[in-house]
Amino acid sequence: MLMIELLLTYTLAVFLLIITPGPVIALIIRNASLYGFKTGFFTSIGVNLASLILLITAIAIILGILKVSPLILSLLSLLGCVFIFYLGASSLYHTFKSYKNQLSSKIPTPLNEKNVKKTLTSSFLEGFGLAIGNPKDIIFLVAFFPQFIHITNSITLSLSILVTIWVILDVGILVGYVLLTQKAIFFKYQNIIGLMSNIILIFVGVFGGYYLLHSLSL
Repeated sequence: MLMIELLLTYTLAVFLLIITPGPVIALIIRNASLYGFKTGFFTSIGVNLASLILLITAIAIILGILKVSPLILSLLSLLGCVFIFYLGASSLYHTFKSYKNQLSSKIPTPLNEKNVKKTLTSSFLEGFGLAIGNPKDIIFLVAFFPQFIHITNSITLSLSILVTIWVILDVGILVGYVLLTQKAIFFKYQNIIGLMSNIILIFVGVFGGYYLLHSLSL
């Protein structure tokens, strides 16, 4: 028997969790606004794959198949913060470098996918690296999933439904953000949007790293 009320609650919770702006959304908006739809789309696919791996890992922990040390998760999260900072800082550096070159050449060309090269593979790896480098999500999922694991009488069926809904919402929402950045207003302010997204990534990396180092020192 399927518990509809519990399933709807889970769906709403996942929707709000994914759609809330964070480093992943900042990266996708930056790539999509600066380099175009394909780049943003491949970034979101990388994020989706990483999310699926984290989901499977969390389920393995819930079922007792896998045990992960909290210290290892914290260290991986710290590496994730370093990667987030690197993405924002390196992109910010190239943005200012491009702007400086434009001033010296006196050619006011906008920073977009036409004059800055970014391969689809690198976009995919950026999204994957950012999402997979956030293993604290595993801790959240391990605590989150058991609240809804009884939507059916079968744990296997329940987990299959929960994962399917998560993947559909994850793909749909992230691709939706990519499509949103293709609107005219985003093209008008694409440099500003890219700059703000990079700054957000840098701050997330710095404060996330500080928090983790403080936690490890206690």
